[in-house]
Amino acid sequence: MLTERQRIILNAIIADYIRFGKAVGSKALLVDVDLPVSSATIRNEMAHLEDQGLIQKEHASSGRIPSQQGYRFYVDYLMRTHRPSKEERQQIYRTFSRRFQQVDDLLIQVTKFMANITGYTAIALKPATNDVKLSGFQLIPIDGQQIMAVLVTSNGQTASQSFRLPKETSIEELKIIVTYINHQLVGRPIREALQSLSGDFPLDLERTIRSPQAFLQLFGDMLSQAIQDKVFIGGSLNIMDFTTDSDLGDIKALYQLLDDPEEMHKIIGSANEGVFVQIGEENSDEILKPYSLVSTRYQIPMHGFGELAILGPTNMPYPKIVTILNEVRQAVVEELQEYY
Repeated sequence: MLTERQRIILNAIIADYIRFGKAVGSKALLVDVDLPVSSATIRNEMAHLEDQGLIQKEHASSGRIPSQQGYRFYVDYLMRTHRPSKEERQQIYRTFSRRFQQVDDLLIQVTKFMANITGYTAIALKPATNDVKLSGFQLIPIDGQQIMAVLVTSNGQTASQSFRLPKETSIEELKIIVTYINHQLVGRPIREALQSLSGDFPLDLERTIRSPQAFLQLFGDMLSQAIQDKVFIGGSLNIMDFTTDSDLGDIKALYQLLDDPEEMHKIIGSANEGVFVQIGEENSDEILKPYSLVSTRYQIPMHGFGELAILGPTNMPYPKIVTILNEVRQAVVEELQEYY
């Protein structure tokens, strides 16, 4: 247990280090904490905090810096709620006042906003696509033999692909396939529609159309594209501002990890309610251990959970980051509920 004075001193050390990024000495603390004690008393209390593993020396003759254990104590017991500034609220309002056509458009704007306002790297994942259904499929003639295929899903997403009509195939033949697809597959989950393409569905079509294989391959690719999971990242270059790693191989591995939807779902999927803070060694992936990852989940009824996260240094301003994630999560949920 820490005394109230030790809590005040630890809080001041962390606040100072977050602000300036430099080791904190007893003389500076004597001014910061405004306690009726001597610098010798401050040094004694700092020694106690060091014994507890909450602060550490940067080098032999330096002041003290927070340890990862110290940051954890701060986040759990000392951190005060940050109230968004007028400018921050205006920025959030501007971000969500823009019209967007697809969920992807919204999450791109959200990650850009979070990266700009924090200076760190922002991450967003869409809700799971397990229950997404096929809503429609159509062909649009563009010019001559050029055709565009457009696929629409139940969550409002669209996928399009242009292709050149083979000379031996007529647009009328393809329209028969499209009609058959819409009759048989619209309203069914896309994953189920994909499975049907490897079953009897192509054989049924061959009774009507001479060789539908190439077109069905294109249709299957579009189905896969419509439910393909992806990571939306804002401020990816910001990593270079706060990384402590000079090994380009490790930095490359970090970028690859952030771009992997399956891995990112595992890493930030543990944030159930509110905001979850993982500091340094608490991160499950070795590549993330030099950093802090602050994350939250958002839920859209009938559509599942998505995730939002901010990756930054361990001396990030946690109160501000937690508040931004809370504000953005609420705004994302409101926007997506209207969208769906």
